[in-house]
Amino acid sequence: MPEEQQTARTMGRGWAHSCVGVLALGLASCAVLPPQGVAGQDEAQPATRAESEIAAVLSQAECRNMAGQRAHLQAVQATLAREGMALRVLGCPQLASGAKAAAAQQVLAVAVLVVDGERAAKTVRGPLADGELLDMGSAAPQSKPGLAQRVSIQAQPAENVSPDVLHNRAWLRALMGRQGLRAVPDTWWAFAPR
Repeated sequence: MPEEQQTARTMGRGWAHSCVGVLALGLASCAVLPPQGVAGQDEAQPATRAESEIAAVLSQAECRNMAGQRAHLQAVQATLAREGMALRVLGCPQLASGAKAAAAQQVLAVAVLVVDGERAAKTVRGPLADGELLDMGSAAPQSKPGLAQRVSIQAQPAENVSPDVLHNRAWLRALMGRQGLRAVPDTWWAFAPR
């Protein structure tokens, strides 16, 4: 019997050491991972990337007149980063509306990228897939670097737009307006300095 007791004790110690080892490994992995919702390096990267993209677009020749809006756009980006999104400045087209095609004004063309759909859902509506643009009902024009693009607009009836899209557009107008950028009528993506 003493031999059986010795074997049982040895097995018990081995089992206890294994459990302690697994527990220590589990605790160590918890210490390495940041808790959810804490601004870590992964969250900072899209924000930093968005700020450098804003600077790159505003440094292009066709955006020369809008370069003074950089601080306003970076303030918008800072707000969006906290809400799980990022600002995309697509260019600085000349915007002509209908009969006034000769009197075009330069605007900032923007879109919003969803970085963290769960956080973004607290602010905006619609499908919020990470890495996709926020649903605004239509695409914003993409400009080509080095070209002064002229875009004409036509009013889109509100009854053709979903309530989620209307909400998102109103939210973007308010966000940009708080930074001194006014929305251009009949577009959701065009903003001009006040």
